[in-house]
Amino acid sequence: MNRLTVTLIVIIAVITSCNPRNNTGNTEQVSPLNLWNDGKIKSEILAFVKSVTDKTSANYISEKDRIAVFDMDGTILIEKPHYVLFDFTVRKMLEKISEDHSLKDKQPYKAVYEEDWGYFKSVGLFADDGLYSVLLYATDGFTNEQYTSEVEEYFYTVIDERYGVSYNKLVYAPVVQLIEYLKNNDFEVFIVSGSDPQFTRTFCEEAAGIPVNNVIGTTVLTKWVENEPNSYFVRQHEFIQPINDEAGKPVNILNKIGKVPVIAVGNSKGDYHMLEYTKNAPNSLRLLVNHDDSLREYSYNSDKMSKLCKDNDWLEISMKNDFKVIFEGL
Repeated sequence: MNRLTVTLIVIIAVITSCNPRNNTGNTEQVSPLNLWNDGKIKSEILAFVKSVTDKTSANYISEKDRIAVFDMDGTILIEKPHYVLFDFTVRKMLEKISEDHSLKDKQPYKAVYEEDWGYFKSVGLFADDGLYSVLLYATDGFTNEQYTSEVEEYFYTVIDERYGVSYNKLVYAPVVQLIEYLKNNDFEVFIVSGSDPQFTRTFCEEAAGIPVNNVIGTTVLTKWVENEPNSYFVRQHEFIQPINDEAGKPVNILNKIGKVPVIAVGNSKGDYHMLEYTKNAPNSLRLLVNHDDSLREYSYNSDKMSKLCKDNDWLEISMKNDFKVIFEGL
C-alpha cells in the first residue's frame, strides 16, 4: 500500500467519524419539523402522521385518502395590516378612481378613496357594497392573462412597510415546512381560501409548494371569448356560489376534491366549518394558528381563538410558543 493510498484512507475515516449520519453508533437526524419548537403541538402532528401512515396501525389511512386542507390568509400568508387580496384590490380601485373622479363620491368606492375601513367592517366583506364587490369592479373586464400579470407584479414588487420585503416572501416558514412534511408522507395538500383562486395561484407553487390545481377559493365568473388568433377568458362582475368562506368551504371542498379531509388547518372562525368537516373522517387532525406574537408578527383575537380551540377540541398553534421562526430569513 503506497503513501497516497494510506493518506486517502485516513482522510475518509476522519470525515466519516465527524458525520453522525454515517456513524453507526450515532443515528442523529434533523427533525422533519425543525422550524417548530418542541412541545405538544409538534409532538401531536408527528404522532398523527406516523400513526396514519403506518400500515400496521389501526389508524392507517391509505395514500388516496390522505387529504389536507389549509386556509391561506393568516394561516400560510400574512394578513395584516390588511388582507393581501384587498390591499391589491384597493390599489386597483384607486387607479379606477383616478380615471373617473365621480367614483370617489359613490359608495363603496368613496370608502376606498377616504380609507374608511370602518365602512367595510359595518357592511361585511361579502355584502353588495363590501370589499369583494370592490374587487369585482376593480378587475371587471380584465382578461385572465391581464389579471394574472398584474397580481404577479403586485406580489413580487410591492414591499411591506414593516418587514421590507415583497409579499411572496411573507409566508409562514413553519407552515410551509408542515406542508412539505405532509407531501413527503403522501398527503395531497390543498389551499382552501376566501380569496380569489386566480390571485392565490400566482404565488402558491413557488412560495408554499402547492400546485395551482390544488387551490379552492371564492371564484369570479369568467366568460370564454372566441377570437382570432387567440381566444381568452374575461372576468365578469359576478361570483360563482357559494362564497368560499365559513359554511361555503366544506361545500367547495366536496365539489372540488370529493373526499373528506383528514387534516385541516385554519386561523379564524371563518375556518370553523372546514375544521369541523374533518370530523367526518375516521381519524382527523384539526389545527388553528393563533396570532399571539406581537414582537415577531401581530397579536389579534388571540383570546377568542384560544377559546375556540378549547370549545371544539382543536389543537392551538401558538405563533409565540410553537414557531421557532416566523418568516424564512427574517
